[in-house]
Amino acid sequence: MKLTLLLLVSCVAFAQTPSFEVADVHVSKPGASPTGAPFPGGGFELHGFTMVDLVRFAFGVDDDMIVGGPVWLGTERFDVIAKAPRGTSDDKSRVMLRGLLADRFKLVYHIEDKPRPAFVMTVGKKSVLKPAEGAEDGSCEPKMDPPWLTFVCKNTTMAEFAEKIHQWAGAYVTHPVVDQTGLKGGYDFTLHWVGRGALESTPDAISAFDAVERQMGLKLVAGTQPLPAMVIDSVEKIPTPNAPGVTEKLPDTPTEFEVADVKPSRPDEKMNIRMQPNGRLDAQAVSLKFLLQLAYDNFDDNAFAGEPKWLDSDHFDVIAKASRAVPIDALRVMLQKLLADRFKLVVHIEKQPIQVFALVAGKHPKLDEAAGTERTGCNPSFDKGMLTVTCKRTTMAEFVEQIHRFAGGYFNHPLVDATELTGSYNFTVSWTPKQNIPGGAPPAAAPAAPANGSTPLPADPTGVTVFEAIDRQLGLKVETQRRPGPVVVIDHVNQVPTEN
Repeated sequence: MKLTLLLLVSCVAFAQTPSFEVADVHVSKPGASPTGAPFPGGGFELHGFTMVDLVRFAFGVDDDMIVGGPVWLGTERFDVIAKAPRGTSDDKSRVMLRGLLADRFKLVYHIEDKPRPAFVMTVGKKSVLKPAEGAEDGSCEPKMDPPWLTFVCKNTTMAEFAEKIHQWAGAYVTHPVVDQTGLKGGYDFTLHWVGRGALESTPDAISAFDAVERQMGLKLVAGTQPLPAMVIDSVEKIPTPNAPGVTEKLPDTPTEFEVADVKPSRPDEKMNIRMQPNGRLDAQAVSLKFLLQLAYDNFDDNAFAGEPKWLDSDHFDVIAKASRAVPIDALRVMLQKLLADRFKLVVHIEKQPIQVFALVAGKHPKLDEAAGTERTGCNPSFDKGMLTVTCKRTTMAEFVEQIHRFAGGYFNHPLVDATELTGSYNFTVSWTPKQNIPGGAPPAAAPAAPANGSTPLPADPTGVTVFEAIDRQLGLKVETQRRPGPVVVIDHVNQVPTEN
């Protein structure tokens, strides 16, 4: 299998490929989220990556291909800032990163076939594929017309397609695809479907699964298959220290935009915003409140205090570019500085009583105590309009962090752990994403979980809110409370930005 060859070759590549010119590797600050960007000239700047993230990024593998290893593999976070020789491609930089993980974290692994979740691709009642007419090299060209995705493929084999559909339709096809069609040679075909997030809101929408069946005559069926896995034999939790003078050899991450244009929006302009890792912020018709939320990465209702009335009603256009590509967290710092410069924004942080969501234990929590050495972590998947999160060896504090991220549309206040449950647990919880609940409102009722603890699909066509799912499937409850929490207090802000 192609992935097996990739990993076997990469073992040799550690010794044959040049290493980074300089690399800063250290434990991330508490609360860091994963962001990254290419380093100028070659290399990467990665912040808040778990070891699973680093291995996945370096080797180009799926999360479920990485097995074994210590329980912290998916929870402890690291920053890696590595400069490669100028002109080094991203692919070569990734190989260098593999060597860096072996050197600084003492990463040791081997390849072994393991039963893993997969989609098996077979021929349905009748294949409608047409053999390729020419002898041109295989290719698939994307045509984007959001929310529709279209791919025009020429002389593409089914083995090649199995790999590509997993890349193209990752929100649907969440595991590798195994080709069992028995179809030989290349084919010409066009495939189009609607992105997962817009499936329920787009007229005449079709999912990637239905597209494959109707437009190709093939089927994708979820199951388990023996597939090559990257088995982690050993890895150190603390990286070896940086060489002396490393931080001095790396240029500082920019803290302000190189150029910026800020002006009031036209009355008829529609809101649009793009925050890109190439160091560019492009926003139209956004309120200053939204820019503040973006800058401080906090969209909770009570995150700010002292807001003037116009903060949410006046809208602005902002086009700003950094001197080089930077991670998104660095862009947030630049945006804070831009707002201070152009709107004379002055803020301070203080603790105030705020409304929070508190996760509390019900009378009979439906959680299984974790046993063994399974890796800690929560993984999402989509199926039949439901978002399912499966957690292994997960504490309630870790679950609170994960559920707030996966179900952010429901939580407009901070979520805190008040369960007083101290163990690690295995559990699964499924709910309907908020944008798919008609009107965004909770349904009147949801089915209770059966006695065997399995997670049911909703009988109510309006879906199951995350609050109901937590209550009925996990035996926990989410309550609103008032607790002291950090608030960004606005001391001063101008309604009109300074001139460009």
